[in-house]
Amino acid sequence: MEGFRRLDAAGFAASFGVAIDRLPPQCLQLIERNDFSYRRPEVSERDGIILDVLRRLDIDVQKIGAPERRAVWERGWREALNEYVDSGFAPSKLVPKFVRPNQPVRLNQDFVIPSNQNFELAFVEVLREWMFREFFADVEAVHEFGCGTGINLASLARIYPDKPLIGSDFVPASVELVNQIAANQKLNLSARLFDMTAPASDYEIKSGSAIFTFGALEQLASRFEHFLSFLLARRPVVCLHVEPTVELYDKNNLVDYLAIGFHRKRGYTEGFLPRLQALAVEGQIDLLRTTRLNFGSLMMEGYNLLVWRPVV
Repeated sequence: MEGFRRLDAAGFAASFGVAIDRLPPQCLQLIERNDFSYRRPEVSERDGIILDVLRRLDIDVQKIGAPERRAVWERGWREALNEYVDSGFAPSKLVPKFVRPNQPVRLNQDFVIPSNQNFELAFVEVLREWMFREFFADVEAVHEFGCGTGINLASLARIYPDKPLIGSDFVPASVELVNQIAANQKLNLSARLFDMTAPASDYEIKSGSAIFTFGALEQLASRFEHFLSFLLARRPVVCLHVEPTVELYDKNNLVDYLAIGFHRKRGYTEGFLPRLQALAVEGQIDLLRTTRLNFGSLMMEGYNLLVWRPVV
């Protein structure tokens, strides 16, 4: 299509911060199968996108970590559970509603207009495929904290059907939904209640296990210290976080600056990366990867990759 570019395998490799030969065949197949074409907006279109973001910022009243948010998440995941069951267990019902189709996205510190209305979702599918194969191939079990609809765990179970997978969330509806997925698809998967701001002392992470979060630490409103101490004490093989990371933006870039404003107005977590960096300097952890993917949704980049492990 005239005026359109395509995010190809080389583009994904650059986003993930790896050589192209580190993309497994399954990722290459997903990249070929999906429409990753996009175009740069005209000046007037770009101005319109920026005005839309500014207006959303003006009217946004959501406060991350506020007490009422627990009830909001319970209602949201309960609705997802009911839709999943009523649909006859359609996997499409596990896509969180905050992954919105048919919107401009962020790519390489600017806005672009995809031709595929589900460009963001397709990008995340490639990210999961690469990430899970890259970091979890040799672990004994995997725990996801803040598992939401269970979409990440369902993807992980397809790749590693024999590994024990454990999801946790702080609202019952999420736990019920993940256990429903496990029962329906006969997966080696289970879920339990867990509050990252007040970790349960009896929660066990067995030797050889990995943990990950995917847009979950963001919801702690910077109250991550108890969870971090919990992980340090249990010494998983590797800890992987896909999270918005305000410290990675460039405040001199307009598109980044808008994201910083959104991140801080809502009160998403910040300070986690500097805390990991300090622990690395102290010799308590190995900080294996800090990767800004340079990709995100209309309002912010929610997909940055932090990987670390406790020093044994």
